[in-house]
Amino acid sequence: MAIVKNSMNELRNVSVAEISALIASLTTGKPEYIELMGYYPGVPYDRPVVYYLSETTAQDDGFSIINLINNSQYKLELSFGDSMSLTYCGIKGDGINDETVAINKALVRLYDRKVKNVTITGVNRIAVDGGATIQLQSNTNYFLDGIVEAMPGRANGYELISFAQTANTKLTGGKVKGNRYSFKAPDGSYYKMWRAYQSYQLGEYVYVNNCPLKVISAGTSGGEKPAAPVYIKCDSITPKLIPSNCNPNYNENAQVTVLDGSVTYEVVHNTDLGEWGFGISVLNAENFHIQDVEISECWGDGIYVNNAYNGSIVNVKCVDNRRQGASIIRGDGINILNSQFNNTVGTTPESGIDIEPNSENHVRNVNIVNCTCDGNEGYGVLITTPDSLSTIRDVNILNLTTRNNIRDGLACKTEGDSYSDTIFNISIHNLASSGNHASQILIEGTNGVKIRNGRIENAFDYPLVDLYKVHHVKISDLEMVGSGDGVRIRKAGDNITLEGNYIETLKTCIIDDHTDSKKENVTIKSNTMKSVQQSAVDLLGHSFLSIENNSILRSGTNGIRIGDIKRTTVIANKTNNIGLADNDTEYGHIVIEGEASEIICENNILANYPDLVTLPVGIIAESPQMNYCTFRTLHSYNNSNFGPDQIISNPTVTIQNIR
Repeated sequence: MAIVKNSMNELRNVSVAEISALIASLTTGKPEYIELMGYYPGVPYDRPVVYYLSETTAQDDGFSIINLINNSQYKLELSFGDSMSLTYCGIKGDGINDETVAINKALVRLYDRKVKNVTITGVNRIAVDGGATIQLQSNTNYFLDGIVEAMPGRANGYELISFAQTANTKLTGGKVKGNRYSFKAPDGSYYKMWRAYQSYQLGEYVYVNNCPLKVISAGTSGGEKPAAPVYIKCDSITPKLIPSNCNPNYNENAQVTVLDGSVTYEVVHNTDLGEWGFGISVLNAENFHIQDVEISECWGDGIYVNNAYNGSIVNVKCVDNRRQGASIIRGDGINILNSQFNNTVGTTPESGIDIEPNSENHVRNVNIVNCTCDGNEGYGVLITTPDSLSTIRDVNILNLTTRNNIRDGLACKTEGDSYSDTIFNISIHNLASSGNHASQILIEGTNGVKIRNGRIENAFDYPLVDLYKVHHVKISDLEMVGSGDGVRIRKAGDNITLEGNYIETLKTCIIDDHTDSKKENVTIKSNTMKSVQQSAVDLLGHSFLSIENNSILRSGTNGIRIGDIKRTTVIANKTNNIGLADNDTEYGHIVIEGEASEIICENNILANYPDLVTLPVGIIAESPQMNYCTFRTLHSYNNSNFGPDQIISNPTVTIQNIR
C-alpha cells in the first residue's frame, strides 16, 4: 500500500520507519512508493505524483530528485511515466514572475527521463530583457494549455519559445503573445506605432519601422509614413560600416528632425528598435511540428524558421505581429497547412508569409496549403531573394486566399533580372485573391512560375497580374475581374503563356509597357476577354507571339491591337462587339501597326453589334513597314456588317479569302 504525503515538506520528512519499509520492499521485487497529493497548497492535481526510493547521485532539483532529511543514503526519485505536466514540477504559471529558469530546468530533466508528453499550463511570463526563452527539447510532444507572454521591455530581439537544436519536437495548442504594445521607451512609457492622421502629444515616443522618434511639436500625422532613418554612431568604418546602418557623419550634438503632417519629431540617437522579437523560433531543427497555436503581438515575426528541415506548421493563427506573420529564411521540406497570417503591421516587409533567404542561404520544397493572408500592411505572401547567391525553388501553394493586403496579394520577385535563376519552379493552384491594394499577383525577375485555377479581383486601378522581366511563366484557368488592366507585361520577358483564363476589366485585358525591350515567345491562347473601355489585347514589340483561339466578348476600342512585331500568328480568334466605348471613332477587330514581318492572320471570326453608328473594321493593317504577312479566311459571324478592311497593298503581303 502506498505511503501518502500531502506536501513537499511532508515528503522530505518521511519517517525512519517509513524509509525502512521502503528499503525492505526493494528486496521483494515489488518496491513500495510514496504518493504526493499536492506540491503547492491549493493546486489541484488530477492524479497523485509517485516517488520511489533511489540511490541516484543526482542533485535535489526540487521536483524530480528529493533529499530525505532522515536518511542520507537514499533519495526519492519521481516516477515520470510517459506524460507530465509542469505543474507537477513546481511551475506555478500564475503570470506574476518569470519562471523561465525553472521551466527550462524541468524540461531538461523530463527529457533526460524520456518523458514524451509534457504539458505547459497557466500564464508563463518571459523577461525578454534578460534574454529569457523557453527552450524545448528533442523527441518530445509539448502541449501548451495556457499562454506564453513577453513581459514589457526594451529587447529588440527575443525568442519566446525556441526549437533550437531539436529533432522530432512538437508543440500543440495555446497562445504566444509578444510585447509590441509594451515596448519601453527611454522614459519608461511605451512606444506607439506610427499611424496616418493620428494625433500625437508632446513628449510621446513613436516608431517608424525601426527608427525611434520623440514628439517635440504636437500635431496630427500625415497620410504617408515619413522617411525616418535611424541615427547611429559607427563603431568602425573600415573595411565597412559597423554597424551596417550607422551614419559616418554622426554628431552626438545634432538634432535630427522629421516633419510629418503638423507633427515634428526628433530622432532618438544610437537606437535601432530592431525587428527580431519572435514568438516561436525554429533554428537548426529538424522534424518539427507546430499546431493549433495562436501567435500575436510579436516585435518581429510570429514564427521564424531558419536552417530547419522537414517541419510542419498546422492550423496556426499569426495575428498582429510587427514584421511578418511567418518567415522562412533557410530550410528544406517545410509545410504550412490550414493556417492564417493576418494584420501584420509595424516594420517592413509586413507580410503574412515571407519566404526570403539571406545571402548565400537556400529554401526549397515548401508547401503552403489552405492558408489565408488577410489585412497585412505589406504583401499577403512574399517570395523573394536579395541577391544572386541565394535561391528559392520548388514551392507549391494550394488553395491560398489573400485579401485586403496593402501591397500585392502574392509577390514572387528577385532584386533584378540578373537574378532570374534564383527563384525557380513555383506552382500556385486555386488562388483566391481580392481587395489587395496593389496587384493581386506580382511576378518579377523569376524563372518558372505556374499559376492555375482560382479567382482574382480588385477595385483598385492596378493590373490584376503584373509581370516584370519574367521567364517561363504560365497562368491558366484563372478568373480575373478588375478595374485596372488584366495582365501587364513589363520590360523584357520570354516564354509567357496565358491560357484558358477569363479576363474582365475596365481597361485592357492583356497589355505590355509599349517599350522596345525584348519580349518573345508569348502565347495567348483560349482566353475569354471583356474590356469595358479599352482593347482586349494591346501588345507592341514582340517576336514569336501567338494569339490563338481566344474569345473577345466586347472591347471599348480595338479587339486585338499589335505592332512592331515579327513571327506572329493570329489564328482562330472570335471578336465580338468592338469599339463600344467610343462609337464615333473607327476601330478594328484586328489592328496591326508599325514594323511587322512574318505575320499569319487566318481563320478569325468577327461579329459586330448591329446598332453601331460607326462600324468597326475587320482588319486594319496599313503600315508601310509590313513585310511577308498573310491574311486569309476571315469569317463574318451572323452576316455582321463591317467597315472596309484596310490592308496595305504590298508584294510581300498576301490576302486570301478575306471575306
